Amino acid sequence: MKSGAASQDGRRYGGASASERRVERRSRLIRAAIALYGEQGYRHTTVTAVCRAAGLTPRYFYEAFANSDALLLATFGEVTQFVTQRVAAAADAAGGTPGDRLIALLTAYYDLLRDEPASARVFLSELSGIDPQVDELFERSMASFADLIAGTLVPTHVPGSIEPLCRAGAMHGLLAVARDWVARGCDEPVARVVRTVEPLCRMLVSCGGDD
Repeated sequence: MKSGAASQDGRRYGGASASERRVERRSRLIRAAIALYGEQGYRHTTVTAVCRAAGLTPRYFYEAFANSDALLLATFGEVTQFVTQRVAAAADAAGGTPGDRLIALLTAYYDLLRDEPASARVFLSELSGIDPQVDELFERSMASFADLIAGTLVPTHVPGSIEPLCRAGAMHGLLAVARDWVARGCDEPVARVVRTVEPLCRMLVSCGGDD
């Protein structure tokens, strides 16, 4: 089909259908939000600022998202997926013992937080109290990340089987270390940070019925 010809998705511009353009605009808004949240935090980021950074009008913002909270949900979900895929790939590539894979996973995690500061701020943000849906997404994400760590140590780990208090202690401890490290400019070597949090990760299986 030639550029400009009609399609079931509407008119095409530059070879892109209407639905493809909507997806591209949504992606631009999310990328702009990641950058702005990284610079000034969610609470200080307005819809107008996101639209300006994305080069779009508010009309297109509300085409993609109902409100700022909906954008935050999408942005946090995208960053979480990016982080999870990166660290899982590092663990898989490491091979060796479960301990070797855990170290590879944690090293990739802290490398990413250091090298992708905007994404790090979104992933490490204190999001509680903004909206019940945001709280729920954050807790689901932490539970999923805990299962990833536990499954790295114990391949037969059953997702969702970690004792809730154990998971809360380990994951909030992991986040607290990461937040403090990032806030101080990532001064300590990654290897030292990994040694600090490794016992927290092992706690996920020692009290979760997997050991």
